[in-house]
Amino acid sequence: MIDAGPTPVGAEPAGTELLTAVTRGLIALAATPPSTFRLPYPSSLQLALDRVVLDTISRRTPVPRSVPELLSWCRERAPQEWLALPRDFLNPDARLIHPAAGHPTRTCAELASLGPYGVVEQEARSLLTRLSDSCGSPARFAQCRDFLIRRPVLLRFDPMELLQPSLAHTWRLVKDLYGPVPDGFPSDGLVHSCSGCGLLAKADTADGPWCEGGCAPEERKLDTSHQPRQARAVTLALRIFLALPGRTELEVRARLGERSGSSATVLGIHRIPGPDGNPRTYQVQDREQPVPAALRAAELAAGLDEQLDVVVPDVRAASPMYRQSFERALPADAPVRLWSVGEFTADESANRTWRDHA
Repeated sequence: MIDAGPTPVGAEPAGTELLTAVTRGLIALAATPPSTFRLPYPSSLQLALDRVVLDTISRRTPVPRSVPELLSWCRERAPQEWLALPRDFLNPDARLIHPAAGHPTRTCAELASLGPYGVVEQEARSLLTRLSDSCGSPARFAQCRDFLIRRPVLLRFDPMELLQPSLAHTWRLVKDLYGPVPDGFPSDGLVHSCSGCGLLAKADTADGPWCEGGCAPEERKLDTSHQPRQARAVTLALRIFLALPGRTELEVRARLGERSGSSATVLGIHRIPGPDGNPRTYQVQDREQPVPAALRAAELAAGLDEQLDVVVPDVRAASPMYRQSFERALPADAPVRLWSVGEFTADESANRTWRDHA
């Protein structure tokens, strides 16, 4: 492992800018349909390779000789093995391309969203902003946003079902956010989604079934369509940064009931009354890498200029390494607190009881 040393609190981690450039190139390559792909590779990926070559030469470490070799590194090796990254910036098993599925990982999408040139989360925010403008009211936007969370993949696209009175208005507003299932997912005349996370999946990889959400085997039940050309899906950005955390957000809101608060922004920010009468602000996240997640949460809290409660799935918060890495990566003055779903909803229930008896 190449170690650039510890990351100063609140500082931009050394070496990560080159890493994010590589991930943006990978995302651009994945978005290029094979039918239109021509050499050279996407300019962002070619430029990233050139920069990695210069970096490795300067450090007298092995040099990737081509884009295919760089892709092999991204698939088979952790980034910290070939880039000078801060200690513990990524999990030891991090990969930018999934070794069995061959698609960019959630880690890749998260890293490609960091910094001023981020692309994936920013795309989701842009799409949701336009949707919000089209909706005309917060209530209508909330309905459309929930529709996208619950149905990021439409395996059996049925226009007649979606034009029923209860769905017709919502569908007219969101339909342009759906497109054909990306190349690489349909196989042998079949296309799959995962009932656990609702995202796209593959039935047969070298490691068995795989889904974009990284569900545990016992939660990974695949739904299958024999008509892949009729299936529709929202973009990777909306699948990873809206639908995936949205499943957990729906659970939080269900537990809180009427106390769940309104979604005030396209970022999924919710505000609920705190025990002292002041608003309490929370956002549900589901990210693989705790250090980049903490840095992003600190940026968001700074933009809000208020305390931000970040709520993550119970299974993620149960990992001591995740919680410790997240909290250690926060700048000293960042107004951010990390909660599991169970902790946050229990705390809110306790606050509600206190208010009812005050």
